[in-house]
Parts: sequence; structure tokens; C-alpha cells
Amino acid sequence: MFRRERLLRCRVRTKTCAVSGDDGSLGAVVRRAASRDPLSRPVRDEIAASWRRVVRSGLTPERLELPYDENRDAASRLASVAAPLVARLAEDLADTRLSLIVTDEHGRVITRVVSDRELAARLDRILLAPGFSYREDHAGTNGIGTALEAHKPTVVRGGEHFADALTGMACAATPVTDPRSGAVLGVVDITGFAEDANPLMLPFTKRAAWEIEQSLLAGITVTERVLHEEFLRARRRARRPLALVSEQTMRTNAAAVRLLQPADQRPLWEWARAALASGRPGPIEIELVDRTVTVAECRPVRHGDVLVGALIGFGRGREARDPAGRAATRSTYGWASLTPTELTVAEHIALGMTNREAGARLFLSHHTVDTHLRHIFRKLGVTSRVELTRLVVGRGDASRARNT
Repeated sequence: MFRRERLLRCRVRTKTCAVSGDDGSLGAVVRRAASRDPLSRPVRDEIAASWRRVVRSGLTPERLELPYDENRDAASRLASVAAPLVARLAEDLADTRLSLIVTDEHGRVITRVVSDRELAARLDRILLAPGFSYREDHAGTNGIGTALEAHKPTVVRGGEHFADALTGMACAATPVTDPRSGAVLGVVDITGFAEDANPLMLPFTKRAAWEIEQSLLAGITVTERVLHEEFLRARRRARRPLALVSEQTMRTNAAAVRLLQPADQRPLWEWARAALASGRPGPIEIELVDRTVTVAECRPVRHGDVLVGALIGFGRGREARDPAGRAATRSTYGWASLTPTELTVAEHIALGMTNREAGARLFLSHHTVDTHLRHIFRKLGVTSRVELTRLVVGRGDASRARNT
């Protein structure tokens, strides 16, 4: 009997794979996916990873139920910037059985262009229409949702789709990124019948996404343009998780998406600025809001002589171990769950310092201190500075009692 992880991690061959498991529904999903694609080829790693996520979200292949938002903002920034490009591309696709789709950052369709009546009818039946969400946890494995989840261009063909209703389709999608903030604004997608799948579909969406991003660049500052272009150059060469941080933004490649959180932007920038100034940019382990990461390298991004950002490459962190050599895990709650920085912040706050005063002592911004403090409150089960102070004082008294 295979475990769940092995079921979807293995490279199953279509039509010939016999799969069993301790979860009947999961085994059924793999058997169904393995038998419905007419092409005999291994399941790609990214598709297997998507199936695994979708199964965990509770979706089943035979059902396709998508949320609809009738109050969608058709005049969103992405829709308005993309409108001229969409109009031009609509002419290029006029005599094809392909559709052009633009979605927002939640996978919700905001624009659909399709000229072929048969394809339009099929898209209506599978709810690939304005207002419906094709996020991965709504529609299963598909070009739009999986590109958003993976933060990279994605192709899904035929039986690679999770939902039975989508297996007759093929789609290629590329995320559109805001050059100002690095945030994903949405997706450009080409969808058609599986038999009409074309290897040029993905390059087409990549080019369309690039053109939209160039239009977005027109309204940004010179510094923001420098950061954007430097990140694109570094991302093409990167072989490890990579982030570009500045005072206002953080951008990551696909490998760093699950390593970092938005709250990590400020502490990363503060560390990078100090490390570059001191000439000690790594390799080193640094502590973020709730975990430790290993920085393999840190390089400055300058506009003239001014430091405007830092490119940070991450390596594999050392696993914490107890004296017996076993892997150690940090508790979720209580004093044992606090990181060294959180302990230090708690002690400073217990002395009656404000966030700004504690930050000045610890070389942190008051925003970072506030983030640490919220984590401390949650882990210790307190709701005020007074309660925290009592715990810190009580912990100190207990420690002194043990040492007497």
C-alpha cells in the first residue's frame, strides 16, 4: 500500500498504471488521471504537485463548481492597461479555434476574447467566462490557477487537468507582475480544444504578459525601473531561491515563493542594508519573523551611488538538532516557541519600552518590532503588554529560584 505522498509523486504512465492507496478517493483520482489522456507519457512533476495540492483542498474530478462574482471590477488597472493589447491580439486570433483570457490575481476572468462559436459554447459550459474564478482550489489543475499557484508560466493539456469537464481542453498561461511592487496582478491565458494544442501557445502568452508589463512600466519611477530590470536579469540566471528587496517592495522567483512571506520584506531589507554596509553579506543564517533562513549571497542594487535594493540568494538552512542528534522542532506555543529575537523583544517591552525605543536598541524598525510582538502575544496567549510583562517577570523569578 502506497502512502499519499508516493501516489502523486511517482511518475505514472498513462493507461498502464495500476495504483492503490490507503485513501480510496485519492487512488481513484490517480487511476482516472492516468487512464484518460490518449497520449502515453509520464505525468510531469509540476502536474503531479498540482494534483497533490488539489486533492488536499477537497476537490473531486467529477465536479466543477466555480464561484461567481457579478460585481467584478472590469475597470481594474490590469484590465485597462491590457485593453489595447487584447484588442490587437483579438485580430490575430480571429481565424483560430483559440481564446484569449485575462484574469485578475485571484484567477477570476475579467476579459474573454473568442471568435469560434463551437469553442465559445464549450467555454460557456465549463464556466470559463467573465466573473468565474479558475483558481486552483476552485477549478483544480488548470493553466490559470496553476500558473498563479506556481508563480510561473504553465501549460496544462488534456488529461493533465484535474476536473473531468476540462480534459478536452488545453491551456497555456503566464502571470503578469506589477513592476512597481512585484505583486502578481493576474494571468494572460490562451485556451482551446486539446486537439488544437500548439507549442506556440505558451510563448504567445509570455509575449503578451511582457507587453502588458512594459505598459505598466511607463508610469513608474526611474528607481523602480532599475529594480525591475535588475530582478529580471538576476532571475534568468538564478539556480536557487532568489529575492530582490528594497525599502518598499520584495520580489521573488518561483523557488522563493514558499520560502518567504510578505512580512519578511522589512526585516530582510534591514538586514541586507546593514550587511552590505558592514561588508558581511553572507553566507549566514538570519532570523526572520518566525523562522531562520540561510543567505548564500547578498548583492547590492544601486542607482548611481545610492543603494536602492539588494538581491538575496538563499541556500539550504541547517536543520536544528538536539544533543542526541535527532531533528529538533520548535514548539507552537509557550516560551519554547519564541525565537531568540522574539525573546529579546519581549524582554525590552517588559522594561516599559515603546516599539520605537525597543527597535532603536535592537536595530530594528518599529514596524518589525510590532510584527514580532504580535507573534509573541499569540504564542504566549496574552493580549496586552501588561500581561506580557507579568509573564517575563514571573519567568525571571522562576529562573532565579532554580539557580539558588
